Amino acid sequence: MTQTAAARVVLALSLLTAATAYLQGVPTAAGMLLLGLGYGFVFQRTRLCFASAFYGNRELLRGILVALAVACVGSALVMGLGWNRTSRLPVGIHTLVGSALFGFCMPFAGGCMTGTLYRLGTGQPKSLAAFLGILVGNGLGAAWVWPATERLLERGWRVYLPDLVGLLPALLLNLAVLTVLLLQVGFPPRPAPRPRLSHPGAVLDRVFKQPWAPWAGGLAFGVLFTLQFAHHSALGVQLPIARFVLWAAGQVEPGVRELAWARYWGMRLPGLDPGFHLDAGLILGALVAALAAGEFTGFWPWRAREVLTGFLGGLGMGLAVWIAVGCNVSGSFSAVATLRLDGWIYALGLYLGARAGLKVTGFLVSRGFL
Repeated sequence: MTQTAAARVVLALSLLTAATAYLQGVPTAAGMLLLGLGYGFVFQRTRLCFASAFYGNRELLRGILVALAVACVGSALVMGLGWNRTSRLPVGIHTLVGSALFGFCMPFAGGCMTGTLYRLGTGQPKSLAAFLGILVGNGLGAAWVWPATERLLERGWRVYLPDLVGLLPALLLNLAVLTVLLLQVGFPPRPAPRPRLSHPGAVLDRVFKQPWAPWAGGLAFGVLFTLQFAHHSALGVQLPIARFVLWAAGQVEPGVRELAWARYWGMRLPGLDPGFHLDAGLILGALVAALAAGEFTGFWPWRAREVLTGFLGGLGMGLAVWIAVGCNVSGSFSAVATLRLDGWIYALGLYLGARAGLKVTGFLVSRGFL
């Protein structure tokens, strides 16, 4: 079977699963699976990854900033219409420390949380190792790190900008900051005109086989985020992973259900967790995109040192999310997009940690350790 044919099979099975979920009375899960497919496809086609953007890739950083601007407007509209509201988690020193640790581990893992998931869908062995590390880190963090973080949350402070200044002023302030950042990043030179597409096959090739401009991916990302926020919740990939890990561990050791985290957030059967469907859809969407473009690598070549580095980086990220209470998506992107100030604090720690981690990995590579 060719990769193109495999892409059709994976997409058909994914759509059939979504339809089945809808007919079984879980339309939210069906919608989240479809949204996940969209996220995964967009991320793979544009290579959108917070880690790469923070390493200095201006094209990807521009795409993320465009996504944030669209998501801010979209989420403000959703909240203004009363369709949804954002969570208000306490923010404190744990936010900055945890996000910095998460950012520091990203160069070792080879990507951020969503970057790891979409690269897993493309068949990269290091991302598979990093994903396994994230699973292990999530389990250890729930058992050992969360009890300490829970005490820090009691000392944190809750502040939500729209409550202080109003929804529209908060939106305008966020957009002003994003505009300044976009001006700092700069705008790309005017691209050369592409030839006109004279037949449907050429259009499909441009969509499925040619890379997308990051700004276009950012635009699509922002629209998908708005649809998800209106449909169910803000984007988050960490919480469903944690729920899955603890559910799986609970099948072996029932005492897991008594962990402080399990009592705080609750445990769900994966099939009934809309977020689990979103994460699965993200991986499957990236798989479809990679197969359609002939870019699926089949988890090869397998290099022991690279895989070990990825696992340890993922392990560190899996632990860090329990300190910061969120990953780069839920703690930073979704928080900023829904006008939460703690999202900017997370972004600062993420950037500082990523730059430090990049220097350390660069040093280790130059010495032959990585």
